[in-house]
Amino acid sequence: MDRYEIPWSFYFQFNHHKQIMHIYLSNLFKMKEAIPNNYYVLTYDDIEKFLHKYDLRKLNYFFDKKITTTFDMVLKVKDFTRKKGYINLHALCYLDGHTMHCVSIDVMEVIKIKKMLDKHILDNDVHLDIRNSEYSFKEIKSKKIEALEEQLHDLIHRKYSN
Repeated sequence: MDRYEIPWSFYFQFNHHKQIMHIYLSNLFKMKEAIPNNYYVLTYDDIEKFLHKYDLRKLNYFFDKKITTTFDMVLKVKDFTRKKGYINLHALCYLDGHTMHCVSIDVMEVIKIKKMLDKHILDNDVHLDIRNSEYSFKEIKSKKIEALEEQLHDLIHRKYSN
């Protein structure tokens, strides 16, 4: 089985009751965006400025629907350095009580991996790995990481119809 490590952008926890978000940036994302800190706590007002207005509704939607499986969603977050525009991310998520845990990956990385797999590895068994030596995701249990990686695999191999 081939293994491919997927570069993630940031991991976040969103507390639905308190409407607070904790963000842990990957070193690669921090360097790419020239961001001074690895960790941020956002209040509701900060989250409104950080996420596209429809995406804050998405976060609350998954709690309202009481989703029990892993899921993914596209999020648009404010560009950290230019103050204009958004960064498009795929977030691989699950709910644990009142907290949503998500590992976000730049949409362009997802497209790049999908093209690579489509072009080079049509019949081989491939494992997409979001774990790496940079960050241990200690907030996420190992079986949940495996479920998120399965969700990523489904996302990469998803067929879209018009």
